[in-house]
Amino acid sequence: MDMVQSSASTHPGLRGWQAFALSLGVLGELFLAGDWYGFAAVMPFVSKSLALSPGEAGFAQGAFAITYALGMMVWSPLARRLSARMLFATGLIGAGIGMVLQAHAGSYATLIAMRLVIGLFDAAVWVGTMKLIVGWFPMKRHGLTMGVLLAAFSLAITLDFAIGIPVSAAYGWQVFFEGLGIATAAVGVIGALVIKGSPLDLGIPDFRWNVALAHAPSGSDSASAWTVLRSKWVYVGGLAIFGDMFAISAVTTWVVPAFIDMQGMPVSSAAAIGSTMGVAQVVVLLVGGWLSDRMARTTMIRIGAAFCVLSALSFMFATTIPLPWAGLLTVSAFSGVVVLSGGAIFSLVSEKYGETLAATAIGFAELGGILSTFIAPALMGAIIGATHSFSIAFGLFAAVEILILATLTFATR
Repeated sequence: MDMVQSSASTHPGLRGWQAFALSLGVLGELFLAGDWYGFAAVMPFVSKSLALSPGEAGFAQGAFAITYALGMMVWSPLARRLSARMLFATGLIGAGIGMVLQAHAGSYATLIAMRLVIGLFDAAVWVGTMKLIVGWFPMKRHGLTMGVLLAAFSLAITLDFAIGIPVSAAYGWQVFFEGLGIATAAVGVIGALVIKGSPLDLGIPDFRWNVALAHAPSGSDSASAWTVLRSKWVYVGGLAIFGDMFAISAVTTWVVPAFIDMQGMPVSSAAAIGSTMGVAQVVVLLVGGWLSDRMARTTMIRIGAAFCVLSALSFMFATTIPLPWAGLLTVSAFSGVVVLSGGAIFSLVSEKYGETLAATAIGFAELGGILSTFIAPALMGAIIGATHSFSIAFGLFAAVEILILATLTFATR
């Protein structure tokens, strides 16, 4: 441990502030993902209300990613000038207002417009949270902390299904969206009032987690962006995130409809399937985050990509032959393995670019995941609408993951 880190670690209350920062980051991720996948959880209700086709429903889920990607291109370079508090609060308050307005969408066009607004603001939440974590935790703990944040992301998906489906069935999907939007904005207000960006805000002068990083280049935003983009690791991270998020988007959006259509599962069982997938992801992310601080992160990324392939193949199998309820639960629980490498991906990018550029690099790498969250639900929805075959759609899912595994194996040798 270097001198700067050592003196900071003895500062009164530092561990408490670290725990507080991580807790706020977890809340931010809960509502970011809750807003993102809340639509997927209640898609059957919205589709029935607005008379959406499978293709239209898939596009509505994926549309979020369009402005989320554009938002990343805006917020990531600005992360070097804007505080974590500003990014966090602006994102959550804006997304919360968008969720409330989405609850009153009376047409497909209005629904898409609100999804686009929410995506733009949620991008700021992600970048702000990454800056908060990089500011409060040393590099050696990034794997575990990123794993915790991503576990919160998956927990939000679990809660979307566990809460959204029964609330929508009893009171309507509009009530679910309104409640989620109000809670999202409230967390943004809390963040605006209490967030501190790093130990520097506690009065520790010239603080850095690593002395070597204290002398990192501090050029213009465009120069910093070029520094990030000319290294291969942002692309490796982006491709790995693409694979993980393609898997998450595919299973979150289309597994429940597939089981209802192909396995005759009652709609009342949808919450159990969604919750099982979400809880499995939470457990795997925590384990994966712990492992990524203890083994080679490139190895973790390759293993994670292999598990994505296996999960895709298991769902293709589950849409081909009849399975008992226990089999559906088993396949759903196994899908948690698609996020095993989540902590390793973000900690690898953070490690390669250092404290100064980490938030910017992570934001650019996240563009890969954003792209897949648009492609997976929209493309699979289009295939299902055209062929009326969930098996073909999940076969495409498997083919994409196989290609990603081969590419990452070559790139990380």
